[in-house]
Amino acid sequence: MADSKALNADNRSESRGDNQPDVAWLESQYNVRAYLTEHPKIFARWAELSRYARFDLDGHWNLYFGESEAETVDVIPGKPGKPLLIYIHGGYWRSLDKYDFTFLAKPYVARGYSVALLNYGLIPKVTIEDCVRQTLRGIEWLYRQAERFGYDANQIVVCGHSAGGHLGVMSALAFWPLWASDLPQDVVKSVIAISGIYDLSPLVHTPFIQKDLKLNQKRTRMVSPALMPKPTIPVHLAFGTEETDAFKEQSAYLAAHWGLNPPLQVQANHLNIVDQIADPHSDLFMLIQNQLLLPSH
Repeated sequence: MADSKALNADNRSESRGDNQPDVAWLESQYNVRAYLTEHPKIFARWAELSRYARFDLDGHWNLYFGESEAETVDVIPGKPGKPLLIYIHGGYWRSLDKYDFTFLAKPYVARGYSVALLNYGLIPKVTIEDCVRQTLRGIEWLYRQAERFGYDANQIVVCGHSAGGHLGVMSALAFWPLWASDLPQDVVKSVIAISGIYDLSPLVHTPFIQKDLKLNQKRTRMVSPALMPKPTIPVHLAFGTEETDAFKEQSAYLAAHWGLNPPLQVQANHLNIVDQIADPHSDLFMLIQNQLLLPSH
């Protein structure tokens, strides 16, 4: 497993014998598009798969749930009374769109589950705090729309990848009755977070993303799940064996900090791990489906 120093830019600077974070190392660890040069082909393939999937799926597209044009969701209903899977896309909180991931819904809808694909505003037009608030607003909206679309409001599972993994875990930490007094604490029953960043401290020293995030120490503490107490609902983590040490350690550290099961290790890199969400033969698909099979209460 990756060295625990992977989370701490200050520790990296100690190994260099100076007072500056090792910026080059952080860039090499966190700048996914720089080291996965095939990313344009991967994104294009997802978009094409999703375009064809929308012909096959009887979905409700681009439903507004919030105050801004970015706050939209696609809902693909399954069988009445079955659970709802909410998927939150990645892209470092600043790129990609739910439309790129429609293809992920097909195997779950085929098994009777409803699927919602959630959008949120993108940085730098919004802040990362806005991304969190918009995600919570979307989940609340979906909870209240259960009767309209036929899924069970008491069986909502959230899955997210990369930035979406971070946002999913933040939804697990939400104190929902403070968000809206008529909501139960367990609006979300379970979260599966894939290849997420849970301690955002290193990103403060990582120029390619900090130029848009503009994080400081105080804001980092407010949006870093790994710096918060364990939530009351189940959280399951996964990462790719071909990811960088920093991404592996993000999941390992959160699992250790919260006393979770060890993260599921998937033979994949940071991007193609997404394909296994839609592969019924993969361990990742089985992990997600097992959470959807949990009894409602």
